[in-house]
Amino acid sequence: MPHTFSVETFQAARLIPVTGIKGSLDQERRSSSALLAVMRIVPEFAHALTKEVGAPKGAIATFIEPEFKMGQKKIRPDGLIVITRGKREWRALVEVKTGKNDLDLVQITSYLDICKEHKLDALITISNEVLNASGTHPTAGIDSRKLRSTALLHLSWLKILTEAIVLSEHVGVDDTERDMVLKELIRFLQADSSGASEFNDMGPAWARVRELVRTSALPKPDQEVLDTVARFESLVRYAAFTLSARLGVEAREMVPKAAKLNYRSHLNVVAQGLLETKTLSGGIMIPGAAAEMTVIADLGSGLLRCECSIDAPAEGRNRSRVNWATRQLKSEPKGLVLSWNYKRSRTRERSHSVADLLDKNYEFELQNDREITSFTIELITKMGTKRSSGAGGFIDSVVAAYEGFYGQVLQGFRPWQSPAPKLSESVKELIPERIPE
Repeated sequence: MPHTFSVETFQAARLIPVTGIKGSLDQERRSSSALLAVMRIVPEFAHALTKEVGAPKGAIATFIEPEFKMGQKKIRPDGLIVITRGKREWRALVEVKTGKNDLDLVQITSYLDICKEHKLDALITISNEVLNASGTHPTAGIDSRKLRSTALLHLSWLKILTEAIVLSEHVGVDDTERDMVLKELIRFLQADSSGASEFNDMGPAWARVRELVRTSALPKPDQEVLDTVARFESLVRYAAFTLSARLGVEAREMVPKAAKLNYRSHLNVVAQGLLETKTLSGGIMIPGAAAEMTVIADLGSGLLRCECSIDAPAEGRNRSRVNWATRQLKSEPKGLVLSWNYKRSRTRERSHSVADLLDKNYEFELQNDREITSFTIELITKMGTKRSSGAGGFIDSVVAAYEGFYGQVLQGFRPWQSPAPKLSESVKELIPERIPE
């Protein structure tokens, strides 16, 4: 009689295995090869990653560790991408870091020199470093003169994973086998041993800065406060990536113009504001949503406030306007509050629990001689304190605040729309009848 067994306990054969990775060098080689191979097999994925630096759609060839000579030295970047469209050939070097390894200025400089000498179009760097609000490359000290003829693009592994998920789960790949390959890359990048980590650390200064801000013990921002602000802004971008992956559209963090004009000055202003108000805030806009949503992390109280501002209907009485808003929130989470602004008022009125406003016996004041022009919807949750991701972590609590508010409040909220004009019967009688010719 044959022996019986269950395959449920066996390890499935994988197109891109994560087993056998023994260190950072293995991680980089495996991740580089897997990514570049899938870019060749799934051209729409490659285009999603490279279109920002002008790459055309076309036939794709990818190479691992190509060797170039610079004087007496042999230099091997991690990869090379060649895209051919008609007579045009677009080429880019690729440099990859995994785990906690940051990009190296000396390496980047040498690769830019190769690009210039061989007339390559771009250098693409990949690491777990998420771009800050300035949008500039995470490696400090790059000579801008070397970028006159070569485009420089940085992709975080999180960005790459997000693009893969959006394409596979939302846009769709019009080929079963290519979609399977893309899904294998997603599974590979999600494995811890791949070295393609998510944003998972607020930095070594997080606990100190949080406590000093809470107790008002800092007279002015120091470098650790600036680093914490920068990490929070990267966290907002991370939250936007996670929302993009779940929704299939590009959720974007709202970046102040000052951050792009002078990032250092921007950091100082935000850091000073953190010491004064004990809060950090970041907004995310989702295409099609009724409003931008903002998370405010109150380090003083240990609470997170996620809120949005909605334009009130442009007609009707104030009570009708309030009823319009509360009707759309009647099944929303406990603790949701609503406030409103009157026309030409710089401050919003006292907040009311949505549950109270839905109670017909609840009494509240409305100034009927002043017009309500907007509503603020706010949900308060507890802030995590740990610097790393996971249960009790600040990162997870912020991401959950964005996702919870959008899914439970903003996703189903429909902005007011002026009704279509109606034909007037009285005016019809005043219009002369047309006499047939």
